[in-house]
Amino acid sequence: MRVCPTCQSERLINNGSAVGKPKKPCKQCGYQFTRTTPRGKPLATKINAVLLYLSGISMHRIAFLLQVSAQAILNWIRTLAKQYQEKPEPTGNIIILELDEMWHYLKKKRRKLWIWKALDQDTGQLLDWECGRRDKATLNKMVDRLAQWDVQLYCQITGRPMRRSSHGTSSYR
Repeated sequence: MRVCPTCQSERLINNGSAVGKPKKPCKQCGYQFTRTTPRGKPLATKINAVLLYLSGISMHRIAFLLQVSAQAILNWIRTLAKQYQEKPEPTGNIIILELDEMWHYLKKKRRKLWIWKALDQDTGQLLDWECGRRDKATLNKMVDRLAQWDVQLYCQITGRPMRRSSHGTSSYR
């Protein structure tokens, strides 16, 4: 039996149709609705898409396999990253960090999403990340958050140290 989405009452009546779907006003609260099935994809599909992306499959390929848009995949990745981001707490013994970057196209080659990563050079543990453009502002956001780790040296994945500017942040580019 259908129920009202606001008050959960079963006292519904028919009130014509809109776009081929019956309109159902509730006798108890007066709320009128047409959709009874939930919109969007199930959470399991979204989690599977994110896991496929993390295993190295491109967003466009995942979108093709799941028959959704690449923008939907990107939105799912961002949403789950915000909900479940777990960054480790400082332990006080991190001295050298490797900074790495990777990028992904967003529909066009000229629209790139850069992901900056900070890795502990000794353990390889991911300590922090930042998504954005490939510029100083994005890098400085992450470097400012890394200040709590008492980092003595930032280096690129090649092992070369990065230049330090006069105000304490690393310079890139």
